Amino acid sequence: MGGARMEDRKDDFCVKSEIGRLKRVMLHRPGKELARLTIDNKDELLFDDILWVEEAQKEHDAFADLLRDNGAEVVYFKDCLSYILKEKEIRKELLDDVLAMEALDIPLSKALEKELLELPADELSEILIAGLTKGEALELLKPCTSLVLNSMGLYDFLIRPLPNLYFQRDPFSFVQDGVIISAMNFDARKKEPLYGKYIFEHHPYFKELKVFFGNRSRDTYPYHIEGGDVLVLSDKVVAIGISQRTAAGAVQIVGNRLSQNTSVRTVLAVDIPKARSAMHLDTVFTMVDHDAFTVYPEARKTIRIWELQYREDGSLSSIKEHRDLEVCIKKTLGLETVRFIETGGGDPIAAARDQWNDGTNTLAIAPGVVVTYRRNVVSNRVLRENGIKVYEIRGAELGRGRGGPRCMSMPLARD
Repeated sequence: MGGARMEDRKDDFCVKSEIGRLKRVMLHRPGKELARLTIDNKDELLFDDILWVEEAQKEHDAFADLLRDNGAEVVYFKDCLSYILKEKEIRKELLDDVLAMEALDIPLSKALEKELLELPADELSEILIAGLTKGEALELLKPCTSLVLNSMGLYDFLIRPLPNLYFQRDPFSFVQDGVIISAMNFDARKKEPLYGKYIFEHHPYFKELKVFFGNRSRDTYPYHIEGGDVLVLSDKVVAIGISQRTAAGAVQIVGNRLSQNTSVRTVLAVDIPKARSAMHLDTVFTMVDHDAFTVYPEARKTIRIWELQYREDGSLSSIKEHRDLEVCIKKTLGLETVRFIETGGGDPIAAARDQWNDGTNTLAIAPGVVVTYRRNVVSNRVLRENGIKVYEIRGAELGRGRGGPRCMSMPLARD
């Protein structure tokens, strides 16, 4: 989706739950940026392994097809980025911001920007996502007096790649009729929400979208927040993880903004282990039906929850700590009973294996209907035993990035 037919569709944002029938979703098909991963740079780029790109693309295409087959319209991030880059003023403004985030000197930045401004929009969006090495830049640049350029290796990046971009859940999160633009914790991902911000400001499909967080200068460090920590449990309750990548201060600010602008009055601040295997709340806890949730048993043992109640004007009226996840969920969602479906069926070894392979990171596409990785055999069986319909996708390559179906998708609209 990137064409003019989107222009008359400014009211197509409605996410009031995790489980409503998925109508519209944003994805990013992985591309050349994954081919930039090496054994030497994978840690800096937040990967544990390097991926077989073509196979990852096949897996992602099958994922997108499954969503379409179940009635969802797929919007591609790169199409939206290419669309806005057709406007010269926008591309210059974005390039100014991007180059300011890279460690370049002024002569190199000016020379590089001059050449990039002349590229077709599709080529420029490819560079902004896949990155640009010194060797590639030399094919574009005229000679310039830059110490940075001279001191770089041929395969060093002037513009760093964004291999994590296929995890569309993290750079932003849609809540009701607006969006939270993330403030990413690690440098490797800081450009992703910047691109999202430009899309939401300048694409005709998104320009009327409300921005709850991320459009003010103070919505940055130390207020890190990432979309994988944001779960829309109902039209009145949102859960936000306090995690390796989301700070408690950001949770409170987002609660203030949501209560001022939406029907949300309760924010559950969920403190989870600060570990890579549990980097976001949705890696240990997801909603799969009106009364059913997947949960990683080890995280549940140590979980702490603060129930934040807000007034309509955004002021915080109370904070109450909970140690029992079940009691907290029942109370805040008004449920008589709750089903917790444990990763790996509660078996410690199966749970640890499936957790590492994103067995808890389910994507609900309708109440009681989820998408999971096929490799999580035990967890998928347990979901079915609990009455959940499970669509399985292959994720042998995609899963190497440590993210599952929920991580790879950003719902724009649900029933």
